Amino acid sequence: MYAPRPQPVPAPLAVRLIGVLDADLVAAFSALERGLAAERGATVLVDVRDVQVFGEAEMDELASIVATARREGRDVRLDARTLHWRRTAKKNISAQPAVDAQLRSGVRRTVILAHSAQYKRKRR
Repeated sequence: MYAPRPQPVPAPLAVRLIGVLDADLVAAFSALERGLAAERGATVLVDVRDVQVFGEAEMDELASIVATARREGRDVRLDARTLHWRRTAKKNISAQPAVDAQLRSGVRRTVILAHSAQYKRKRR
């Protein structure tokens, strides 16, 4: 008799963005997200609570990257806890499943992506 074995579901993974949200941080996140999702196949939560935002364009761009990842079949979710981020998620990401306390408590690994415009090297 054949009994199927349950496949282990990878624990959710958090990507915590810290610093100034600009084009460089958004590009770094895009590259990191693709690598993490391909490697683990787990749900990726994008934690933006420690990001300094100077304009909505960068917020929209980050949300668009999350939306693109979702359309491509990766489970990437924007952990939008503040009103501005919730509005951005609602505007740019359609039908994102909820990010609740149970999902957050399941996170076993956090990747920190930090960026500061203050220490950005000048290109010559």
